[in-house]
Amino acid sequence: MLHILTNTDNLQALYRKELPVNVEQDVFLLTQDCVYAGMLDHKDHLMILSLKQCYFLQEDMEARGLKSLISDNIQLVNYSSFVSLTQEYSPVVTW
Repeated sequence: MLHILTNTDNLQALYRKELPVNVEQDVFLLTQDCVYAGMLDHKDHLMILSLKQCYFLQEDMEARGLKSLISDNIQLVNYSSFVSLTQEYSPVVTW
């Protein structure tokens, strides 16, 4: 299952186990304002590093001027890869 997270409140819900996810098997794509969690000093940064398959949308990072502020451990994907992820994983849920 692919989970698309759009804001950091959803990361908090994930951390509190309020979202129906399998952290070990599911894939996470952080988009929109959720990409702020990629910053080293963000309160949710360590939590996202614990996710086995977690990607950040590069265009959203760049639009917010964050590309130079993110951790080296962050995996960026472009729109083309975003589409590939939605084709590879089913179902796709946006939070």
